[in-house]
Amino acid sequence: MVKNHRVYYFHQAVKYGGIRNAADMMNIAPSAVSRQITLLENELKVSLLEKNLRGAVPTEAGQLVLQYFQQTLEQQEDLIASLASLQGLDQGKLIITTGEGYLRLLSKVIANFSAKHPNIEINVDVVGSNNVVRSIIENEAHIGIAFNPELNPNIRTHFEIHHPMMIFMTPNHPLNAKQHPIQLSELAEHRLALSHISHGVQQIIQKAADDDGIHLKPSLVCNYLHLLKSYASEGGIALLPNFMRYEDDKNIVLKKLEHQYFNQTQTKIMSRLGRQLPPAANKFLQEVTKIFS
Repeated sequence: MVKNHRVYYFHQAVKYGGIRNAADMMNIAPSAVSRQITLLENELKVSLLEKNLRGAVPTEAGQLVLQYFQQTLEQQEDLIASLASLQGLDQGKLIITTGEGYLRLLSKVIANFSAKHPNIEINVDVVGSNNVVRSIIENEAHIGIAFNPELNPNIRTHFEIHHPMMIFMTPNHPLNAKQHPIQLSELAEHRLALSHISHGVQQIIQKAADDDGIHLKPSLVCNYLHLLKSYASEGGIALLPNFMRYEDDKNIVLKKLEHQYFNQTQTKIMSRLGRQLPPAANKFLQEVTKIFS
């Protein structure tokens, strides 16, 4: 019989990229983690980690064990949620992973949802688009909300909406006086703020620049999108999705960018394909799609 507590140690070692890192996160000695993994390998009569590689890289057998562990966690979660439902209890745990640009919209939905369902614990993890997809695939989150994420066959899209990329600037900025859509090459003359490449926003900008053979030299690079917007409100420019301009952003106007990529970008609300979402996640999906509809 598989000892699930040993599988947990193995899972943590892979998740955190090594036995020592996992031990630090679990606040135990590295030898304790190593011993549990060795015992698990002896029980299963397979090697779970690749030899002579830095970190913790699972073998093919190790990947199967990790899949088993994730499925076990899902089944436990489904069982607890089903039992609570039988007893008429509105409880459970909801894990959401999202890009930073959605926090203001989400805050209202979360507050209203929590008021209706106070016994449901909500966890929100704020990451870049790539990590939103990874968290969903690896079952670290129930629901993911991302800007223009890469296509993945393991992802199920519940809702999507067109959110074009725009130039954020002040009303008196020189670019705002132009009557035509702005070319990417024209941005080189102005103070430009860009995000890190882990953001879906920056990935689409880089793709467009590469296609046009343009090198964009930013004045500011930051992984906090709202700082980019603040920079634009003080005389710079930033390239961001249109939904990030709020009604109270009186000192910001939007200007269209002339490039097909910037007009095709989308927000997607996702979960892992094949995963049965718990009742709490399904209820939240109904609420969050309303704000984008």
